[in-house]
Amino acid sequence: MRLAVIALFLTLLTAFPTAAREGAVGTVTRLQGSASTAQGAIGPGSPLAAGTVLTTGAGARAELRFVDGTTVVIGERSRFAVESFAYDAPSQSGQAHFRVDQGVFLVNSGAVAKLPGRPLSVATPVASIGVRGTKFWGGSLNNPLDVLLLEGAITVRSPGGSADLDNPLDGTDVPAPGAAPSPVGRWKPERVEKALQSVSFD
Repeated sequence: MRLAVIALFLTLLTAFPTAAREGAVGTVTRLQGSASTAQGAIGPGSPLAAGTVLTTGAGARAELRFVDGTTVVIGERSRFAVESFAYDAPSQSGQAHFRVDQGVFLVNSGAVAKLPGRPLSVATPVASIGVRGTKFWGGSLNNPLDVLLLEGAITVRSPGGSADLDNPLDGTDVPAPGAAPSPVGRWKPERVEKALQSVSFD
């Protein structure tokens, strides 16, 4: 009887990581410094499920890769949430909604952003970013939200209005909660460098 109980315990113990990974929609592929979720510290190879909220420490960088090929890099002292994520390649269906409560981020979209309706978005406390198959940076440099387009096209929407970014190295800012995004304009090289350094690994 005792041996049966031990065998059952070992079976359940080894099944937990598998079960966690079965519900995974992404993976931590690279980590500099510390990062954690509600379950504790994470590292390269840690699975990410829909609903996961990830926070990073001082000087940290975390690279996340999702099942559709989307990659996200989170900078230091950031809080990033996978609000929802689903992708089915055979039926060409899915959606992805991320939320960044604080900090900086770099998104390089994958297959979900190419689906009809472009169902990939990133929400922040002051605006949301609709993605149309692209690569972009977001965070706070001099405003509650600054957004820089690197490839493709995005739309930044706030309660005060919206801005469409279609040309690489164009950016917009949301100067205050409820305010409209600023007119789109090309960022100076030093501002671009500062943004990219915030998500660069040492």
